[in-house]
Amino acid sequence: MTDSEAKTEMTSITEGSATMSFPADQESTVFYNPVQVQNRDLSILMISLYAERRAIRRAVKKKRKELNKEKLSKEEKEKQLTEFEKNIDVDELLKTRAEDGLTIFEALAASGLRSVRYWNEIAGVKHVTINDLEEAAVKRARGNIKNNKLDDVLLESNAEREHGICINHGDATHEMYMARRPNTASNLTPTQKKQQPMWNVIDLDPYGSAAPFLDGAVQGVESGGLLCVTCTDMAALGGSHPETAYGRYAGLPIQSAKYLQEMALRLLLHTISVSAARYGRTIRPVLSVGMAFYVRVFVEVNDDKKGVTDLSLNIGHVYQSTKCSTFVTLPHGQMGGKKKNVYQSIRLDPGSCPQTGAPFKVGGPIWLGKLHDQDVIKTALERLSHDSGSSPKMEMIATRKRLIGLLTSVSEEIDAPLYHTIPDLCRTLCVNSPSLKTMKAAITNAGFQVSGYHKEPQALKTDAPNDVIWDIMRAWAKENPPKKQPAEDSPAAKILAIDPSIEVDFSIPKSMKGTDKVARFPRNPEKHWGPKRRANNMVKSDDEPAAKRAAIEEKND
Repeated sequence: MTDSEAKTEMTSITEGSATMSFPADQESTVFYNPVQVQNRDLSILMISLYAERRAIRRAVKKKRKELNKEKLSKEEKEKQLTEFEKNIDVDELLKTRAEDGLTIFEALAASGLRSVRYWNEIAGVKHVTINDLEEAAVKRARGNIKNNKLDDVLLESNAEREHGICINHGDATHEMYMARRPNTASNLTPTQKKQQPMWNVIDLDPYGSAAPFLDGAVQGVESGGLLCVTCTDMAALGGSHPETAYGRYAGLPIQSAKYLQEMALRLLLHTISVSAARYGRTIRPVLSVGMAFYVRVFVEVNDDKKGVTDLSLNIGHVYQSTKCSTFVTLPHGQMGGKKKNVYQSIRLDPGSCPQTGAPFKVGGPIWLGKLHDQDVIKTALERLSHDSGSSPKMEMIATRKRLIGLLTSVSEEIDAPLYHTIPDLCRTLCVNSPSLKTMKAAITNAGFQVSGYHKEPQALKTDAPNDVIWDIMRAWAKENPPKKQPAEDSPAAKILAIDPSIEVDFSIPKSMKGTDKVARFPRNPEKHWGPKRRANNMVKSDDEPAAKRAAIEEKND
């Protein structure tokens, strides 16, 4: 403890396996925000599962090399590999962390609490670097390492990723640019001798935008490695300042669009994917979520030049009608030619809203590919459902129930970019709102997929075209007509004047009957639940909607 700290009233918190001390006057130091407990719990869960996948991949790769030396048929080789993978003892593999364990770079570590938890709670971690540019943060991290009795594993240098924890006072971008030596490199070139090994996991959790760090991150993580990225600049990503979003993410959110929560994730993923593509790399989103006042994504990065050529098929724009809820997403590229093997620019059709004739406004570019790996989500939910789970240890996961709700909602989402909301559809036609279950039933009965969205209780994610959605709304308006006749030439009048092309059935199908007791949209646990320094200004913008979300969920159930 420093002399200045001795004169300062200190307080401490315990989170998971870690204890952190800081001055009681948080304005004078690196603060602790309980909102981020869920972020850290989720990160521990996702990195733990990544560590297992990585260990299995490496074991299978080693076994394949052994089998390649034997004279086996392709079928026999694959059969033996499948049997080998089935019988792998992952827990045993992860015990060898000193030799072949995970290396983690926490680029913007502040107090180091996250890194301490990573070291203590994730099986198979070999090395963690706690990095920060602020001297006060570095001092606080050193104190927390001592408080958590980790002095015996403290390293002076992280140059070769030795077993232990290193506290580094440095520029995060510089550190990642220096980490570009492939871990498989043997005969090092003069340039590689000046570099450091790539990281298995890079965690970016800034107060604000992660955009300035993404170029370094996509180069500093190994092929097959994991990037964990948070952005809290929702004023930009959420559409309040589209000009700022464009400067940071090279994409425009659509102001007042009801799917902005998901669009924020897709803007971020677009930026990461394009940054990676410059270096012959692609991304594979494992989990992409909005939580509280920020977005958080977990993506694997791979060397994949063939995948880079397909990038235009996964990046595109959203075209939003200026008069109604109609939107269209189109990728930048398509496969054309007689054999569908030629990359072409996409053709835009229609050029205006088919429902109202209004022009489209254009948003993006955004990521149009998958947001999640549902196999990983399934495994995560299985771990969270067992009290005795050891990877990670469930007693350390304080936000377990909230994570079950979040991931349950994610597990139900279909792969369709963006979503409608029931209030917005009804507002256009000036009619009362049907229940979420009623709308989902009509879409399902029409032969299309539909789901909710984990950040919006009234969302309708669906692969149904706009025509079908509006036909369902026309049928609803016929059964529940607006109190006033829509004005001539109004969007409502134009939409209701179109004859339906399908027969609408609002009856609840058997597949939708029955409910579980998982709280997908829990209330905030306390007041001022938001960014720490803005807490006094967030009562109306955060607490009230949380209560409304919970009420909506109860109504829909």
